[in-house]
This record gives sequence, C-alpha cells and structure tokens, in this order.
Amino acid sequence: MQNNLPYIDILIFGIIAVFLIYRLKNILGTKTGFEKSNINEKTQDKQFNNVVSLKSEKNDLNNKELNDILNVDPNFNINDFLSGSKNFFKMVLESFVSGNLENIKDFIKPSVLKSFKTAIDERNSDQETLIIDLKSIKENKITKAKTTKSSIKLNVIFETFQVRALLDKNDKIIDGDNENEILVKDEWVFERKVNDNNPNWTLIETKSN
Repeated sequence: MQNNLPYIDILIFGIIAVFLIYRLKNILGTKTGFEKSNINEKTQDKQFNNVVSLKSEKNDLNNKELNDILNVDPNFNINDFLSGSKNFFKMVLESFVSGNLENIKDFIKPSVLKSFKTAIDERNSDQETLIIDLKSIKENKITKAKTTKSSIKLNVIFETFQVRALLDKNDKIIDGDNENEILVKDEWVFERKVNDNNPNWTLIETKSN
C-alpha cells in the first residue's frame, strides 16, 4: 500500500490542508492501545455492536487546555489537526482491512502495530475476510488535552457510520452485516514530544464501543 498511496502530511500543527494529500510520511510520529480498537474485534469474541457505549465527553477544548497547547506550540490549529486526524483514521481502517500495514507502520507505536499484525495473522490463518466500509464521519472532535513541558496529548473522538462484516473462508457472514450501516464510536489518543526535533505525532491509544 505504501507504494500505491502518496505520502500525506498528517497532524503537523498549522499545516495547510492541501499538503495532507502529498506528504503523509512527514507528519505523524510513530497509537498505543489499538489492542482495544474495535477493528480488532476478533479478540473480543467477534461482536460488532450497534450501541455507542463510550462515555460522553465535552464537545471542545476549554480555554485553559487550548492556551496550554498554544504556549507550547503557537502554531497549533484545531481545524488543521482534525482534518489530518480524519485522513489518518481512514488510512488506518483501509490498511487494516487490506492486511497491509506498510503505509502506516511508521506512524503507529510498536505495541499497537504488533496488535494489528496479530489480528491480521489470525484472520488470515482462519481464511476470514473483514469488511469495513466507512460510509461517513458524523463527528470528529478533540475532547481532552494534556500538556506538559515535554509533550502534548490529544484525545480525539470519531463517530462514524460503517458497514462491517466478517466472512469465513466460504464467504459466509459469521459476524456483522454487509448491508446495513452501524454507528461506531472510537477514541484515539495522539501524542507529540515537544522537545523532539521530530514534528510527527504518535497514535498512542484507542478505545471503542
């Protein structure tokens, strides 16, 4: 996939949105906690839920959180960050479904990448086919920020409508529904080291219903 997709600059604060199409590799760092992501449902008895269960968070950053970020990074722009995170979210889903993580591996924490690979290996071993068709993104927002002298962590919520199904080796549906959309809610945590010369972000955790 790495050879087929252009590099896209994601998540660099203050970057112009058009660069997201061309320079991905220069933006993200390298998520923890994809062990709990619902794209790895096989480790959770292969259950796809239609009910959003994550606790509701506040809609946006409060003034203190935003000021704390700007004190560390004056170029931070919420809209640019969310635009980049949305593109990255789509890329992760596509890569996981295809089973090819080459295009995203440099932007994901090793423990998370290992979790992805394990889920893909299990799927391939059972000759199963995963379908995740992202229909639309209902909401994409930053719900929490934690800033220190050395790092910035941002919690991002993705509420999306997806068609999700798991097929066995005979292409029979063993979980999910390949026709009806469901609402899926994911929470991802991104981190960037402030004092690091590397401007990239790292996806360090995910949670989902």
